[in-house]
This record gives sequence, structure tokens and C-alpha cells, in this order.
Amino acid sequence: MWDYDVLVLGAGPIGSTLARLLAERDLKVGLVEKKSIIGLPLQCAGLVSWRIKEVNILPDEFIINRIKGAIIHSPSNHTLKISKDDVEAYVIDRISYDQYLAEEAVSNGVELLKNSKVTKVDYNQGKVTIKGHDILSAPIIVDAMGFKPGQRGFKAKQYLVEFQDTTMDPEFLDLKIDANISPGFLWRIPLSETRARIGFFSESRKSWDFLVKFIKSFSPHFNILKRYYGNIPAPDPNRKLYKGRCIFIGDSAAQVKPTTGGGLILGFKAAKIAAETIEEAINHDDYNILKKYHEKYHEIHDKEIKNQLRIQKTFKLLENDELDNIILKIKEKNLKDIIIEYGDMDNQTPLIQEFLKRGLLTSIIPSFIWKKVTKIWK
Repeated sequence: MWDYDVLVLGAGPIGSTLARLLAERDLKVGLVEKKSIIGLPLQCAGLVSWRIKEVNILPDEFIINRIKGAIIHSPSNHTLKISKDDVEAYVIDRISYDQYLAEEAVSNGVELLKNSKVTKVDYNQGKVTIKGHDILSAPIIVDAMGFKPGQRGFKAKQYLVEFQDTTMDPEFLDLKIDANISPGFLWRIPLSETRARIGFFSESRKSWDFLVKFIKSFSPHFNILKRYYGNIPAPDPNRKLYKGRCIFIGDSAAQVKPTTGGGLILGFKAAKIAAETIEEAINHDDYNILKKYHEKYHEIHDKEIKNQLRIQKTFKLLENDELDNIILKIKEKNLKDIIIEYGDMDNQTPLIQEFLKRGLLTSIIPSFIWKKVTKIWK
């Protein structure tokens, strides 16, 4: 009756990973991809925490650079340098890595259908219409097709930049905060001493001007080698992750970190939950079991997501003078050691709890907005 046990729509890194995990469970999996070349165009910064190796395979050949710290720039260019002894993040070749994950899925028995644009999904009947009027069917469908038109989110732009007369420490990335682009920020992710990915995500239409100034702050002599554009979904801890015979995963499920916009770690973790749930649903011939994926994902991740959303809302209350002052106060009160000890790009709740426990937020947040801040964190 069915063409496949599972149809995964979208061969991005999350879709390909889930397809492989399902095939390893001896399920017949179809992986549907609209592109002819997976991974193109690049639509991400390619920075992931070291935890990626805990949740998925990442051969060293796809690691371009290793990051040990960050330099945070305030609106008036006060800086705070945070450094750790161990590698905190990898800069990866996302195009090659995406292609590798799809190849791994195929080598485990997944049937990859490229150049297959999905035009319609019947969530209740388990039918997917492909452009050209082909119809595929499966008792379970996975929507991993990424950000969709009309979905709430942020614009992102990134350039590959080569500097001509300056060198930078490749072990440190740069982050610039500014009230005019909050809750987003600007970044410089080093690939080498002279080459970097420099970009931003924001709701503001003025961000282009900030990006150019940020690039020139490192050196006025540079070449833009490539331009990349994309969208980052706005996280929603109340989002329903299933519909009929379908589950949603990755960007289509808005599974991204609110403070950074990163989604690989969350997506790979979601893929493991989804694979277990889908196997159970097929074994029991009951697609209503898919609800367990929704429940387990939210049970594990909601606390962290909600705390990061609180951070985002707090930053939106701050003007540039106040952002400058926060950086200066962190340096003045020597709070950097606490950030180094408890800071984590994936799990930010421990640092938040430590600041709250020690009463440190009141010492760096302006008193005149404290009432609004306490409402956010109540």
C-alpha cells in the first residue's frame, strides 16, 4: 500500500540525519530534496559548539577552524574578551558537511530523490505530491523542509571577507551588540588570520549599514568574496510539532536557539527523539504516537528555550548607553570569571541561575528598567 515506511522531506543536515537513523532501524526511507546539489546555497554561519560530536558524526575533515573564545563589542566599542582553555566551538564547512550527511543516509539504505520539489502534503492521508504530479505515500511523513514563506523569523546576511593588511587571532570570534539591531547581533567568525565570515541577523532593515561599519572596523582594506542570505525562524516553545501523520523538525519546527539562531545541535537532538518515536508508531501501526515526539522534545528543551527568550526580551529593553555600561560593569566587577566558568553557548541557564543566585543582575541592569526586567524573569 505504501511506497515507503517514512518519507523525509528535505535533505538538509537534520533531515538527512533523521533519515539515516530511521534506515538504521531497518525502515524503508525516502529522502525528498528539491535541490540538485545539496547544501547550496550556504545559508548559515557554520559555527557549532563542541557538543556536536556528542549528538552526531562530524569527521575532522569538515572542521575549518577551532574557537576558544569570543570578543564582545559594545555599541561604543568597549570590549570584553572571554577565553576558555578548551575548544568551545568549531567552524565547519557546512556545504560539504551537509552533502556528507546525505551520503551517509544513502549508504545506510535511504533512497534519495533529488530535483523533487514538494508541492502538496496531505498530512492525514500520508501523501506527498511532487512537481510533475508524482505522488508518494508513507504512513509517517517528516517535514524537514526548512524556513517557509510567511513563517515568523529574522533576516540574516553574511559575507565571506578577505582582509588585505591585517591579521586576527583565529581562535577568537567577535560579537557586536547594538540596540538598533537587537535582539540580533553582528558576528565575525574566523576561518584563518585574514579570512572570516562576517554577518548579522536582525529584524531591522538598517542592519546593512551596521554590517559595513563592522567589517571596516577590522580594516578598511578588504574584499568581499561571497555573499549569503537566509532566514532564521523565531523560536516558539508552544509550537505544535506534529499534524496527522506528519512531524516537523529543524527550521520548519523553529528548533533554534533564541540568542544565537543556531539550530544544528537542537535539530540533531530532535532527530534522535523523532527516530525513536517514529519506530514505535510504525511498530504499533498508530500515528497518534507521534504526539510523544512533541511532548518529549518540549519536556527536554523548553526550560532552556524560555530562558534564552527572556535574555532576548531583556536585551530589547536596553539602549546603547546601557549596553555600553553593562560591558564596563562586568569588567569593573570582575564578573568575567563567572562567565568563563558557567557560560555555555548551548546551555545558558546555568549562567543565568548563577547571576540570579548571587544577585548580580541588579548590579549591571539599570535600576529604572528593573521593574520591567523582573516581570520578564518572574
